[in-house]
Amino acid sequence: MSLLTAFSNARSSLGSLSAQSALVSRNITNADNPSATRKYATLGTGRQGGVQILSVAQSRDQALFRSLVTSNSTVGAVEVTANALDRIRDVIGDVDAFDSPAASLVGLQNALSQLAVTPESPPSAEAAISAAKDMASSLNRASSAVQNMRKDADTQLAQAAAAMTKLLAELETVNKRVTVGTATNADITDFVDRRDQIVSELSGYVGLNVQMRAGNDLVLTTDSGITLFETTGRPIDFTPSPAYSATVSGGAFKIDGVSVFGPLAPMPIKGGSVFGLLQLRDETAITFQGQLDALAFALVDSFAETEQNPAPPPAVPDTNRYAGLFTATGMTTVPGSSAATVGLAGLIKVAAGVDNTVGGDPMRLRDGGISHADQPDEARFVYNSKGAGGFTSRINDLVAQFSTTRSFDITLGAGGTGTLGDYAAASMGWLESRRAEATADVDYGKVLLAQTRETLSNRTGVNLDEEMTRLLDLERSYQASSKLISTVGQMIDALLAIA
Repeated sequence: MSLLTAFSNARSSLGSLSAQSALVSRNITNADNPSATRKYATLGTGRQGGVQILSVAQSRDQALFRSLVTSNSTVGAVEVTANALDRIRDVIGDVDAFDSPAASLVGLQNALSQLAVTPESPPSAEAAISAAKDMASSLNRASSAVQNMRKDADTQLAQAAAAMTKLLAELETVNKRVTVGTATNADITDFVDRRDQIVSELSGYVGLNVQMRAGNDLVLTTDSGITLFETTGRPIDFTPSPAYSATVSGGAFKIDGVSVFGPLAPMPIKGGSVFGLLQLRDETAITFQGQLDALAFALVDSFAETEQNPAPPPAVPDTNRYAGLFTATGMTTVPGSSAATVGLAGLIKVAAGVDNTVGGDPMRLRDGGISHADQPDEARFVYNSKGAGGFTSRINDLVAQFSTTRSFDITLGAGGTGTLGDYAAASMGWLESRRAEATADVDYGKVLLAQTRETLSNRTGVNLDEEMTRLLDLERSYQASSKLISTVGQMIDALLAIA
């Protein structure tokens, strides 16, 4: 080997070592960045035999990264459900909470039982009316909490749509830098890291399938196959509803013009917070609202009044059943079925005819006539026509309603038959079961996500100890190359001196 060749090789080695040291320094700087991967140089032999850097590469594990994306979307879906159901539970409590619908129902039963013992006592009647108000309030409060939950989900869906749109716009820019850099053999490693980070963030919103095409080009589809990103991001469309009630249906969430949830969705998604929020808003909340409405209807129906003292012929007997102790604005007769009472839990109230705070008479609970209070035909609906102070027949009938088996819509998930108390407890149990299940899924999902993230970091991330050791090795190699250059220089100087 000639001295000039040795000098050239040593000099190229210094350049390579300097570039490698810069990469190691970059790694050390990013040691605390969980999204950063380890960067390293791929080396080759130059045209004159020296060492040169062919490209800058990075540690990657696509299989683990896809597992991370899947785990992230799973946690995103169950976490929003668990958080929302926790808030519902905080508002209405569980089965044993003193102000839950189930507990309020027990309080009403006890108050009516006491009135049956002391039917002549106005304080006992007032206590029963107060318990009935508590019952109605508990249903009102629960219904309001459900609709607030739907409204909150709607707001979060709008925020998700905006965040996804922003991420997709950035992804378009970053992915273009990656593909162009790949074609020109530029260092694209930092852009790849950022691209992976964006994909990970997107997976929190919707379940994703990650595909790589030639030239390091990225394609994203939802877990149901809807294209989310291909060269450019697809449009995310969602319009939130200004207000929510039990009769309001939420707007569709669309990706690339395709609805992603519901019976009419051709390609429904299965993961991510968007899925969780839509399921919460359009299924879980509506089912629980249906249970509350069914309980409210059962109360109206159980305490309904019928004509007791028909007018003499030729008047036609009134066969209608009228709302008694429990009613709602605009309600006179009891609806034919609970299916016609969507939202009743939010509207149910104690009839004005027995509410002494608005001029009603609590003793009508004993005597009847609540449905036609202060009307010309009130007497036709009075059960205690003789005005006896010890009259208990009507009260006993009302108390018996609590042990009467009724039919409920089995598709609502709280059972098809049972007493009022059975159904109230089953409804609260259904909610608590969903909440506990979601909480357990979150706990498990977070553990799995943390383990996947740690494994991926161990395989592709920066290990500070290894990088420091590598830096020392490069420093020693740099010193050796520098010494070789110095030695070659001395030899050349010696040859020139001889000449």
